[in-house]
Amino acid sequence: MSHIFKTYLDAVTEQLNAAIDENEAELEKASEVIAQAIIDDKNYFLFGSGHSALIAREAFWRAGGLAPAMPIPDIMEGDVERLPGHGLAILAHYNVQPGDVIIIISNSGINHLPIEIAMKCKEIGLTVIALTSKKHSATVTPRHPSGKRLMEIADIVIDNQVVRGDAMLPLSDERFKVGASSTILGAFAIQAITARASEIMLEKGHTPPLLISANTPEGDEHNKSIADKYRSRLIRFAIPTVDAK
Repeated sequence: MSHIFKTYLDAVTEQLNAAIDENEAELEKASEVIAQAIIDDKNYFLFGSGHSALIAREAFWRAGGLAPAMPIPDIMEGDVERLPGHGLAILAHYNVQPGDVIIIISNSGINHLPIEIAMKCKEIGLTVIALTSKKHSATVTPRHPSGKRLMEIADIVIDNQVVRGDAMLPLSDERFKVGASSTILGAFAIQAITARASEIMLEKGHTPPLLISANTPEGDEHNKSIADKYRSRLIRFAIPTVDAK
């Protein structure tokens, strides 16, 4: 039997431990900002392009999750993340306001799409949290004309500890590596922030709007009571088209 299963487990476990050790202060800041935004009835957004969208989705409407968490979908699934202008078009479909908070997930942190969204959100007055790989980002050239990386724009930077290129296990044919870990590390960070933000809300005397599994007897009734409050903001609204005539 191949030892690659255990090798991968050990490598991911090492990264998870490093993610806590190296980011404890940043995870705490992110949790505090998100908790306060929810207390203040502000919006909590997440954005990721391509595979990073999976991490944004991790926060959305699931058991043990915070009901206000709103992922902004990349409807082109990464196909336009290197092209200018699309970030602003995507963001225009959401009611983004000063005092809101957004987590932007990008392993490399160098493409137009996440950087455009980060810059516009900063301009509007959101707190921008980056979930990125410092190891990867620092060794590649930014593609955005500003020359900036996501980690150089964000207010809070959480380093997922992922290696350059994401995949980390070499095969016998040294041209290839397997064992990407950014999704595992990203999902861990999102769940850790959710847990701590909920704890902070309780410490401040507020009940966190947490969801219960719909596959439990009490789930539907509980979740409906929360949905009635947050439903209107958990949608993408249409942008009127321009009459070309």
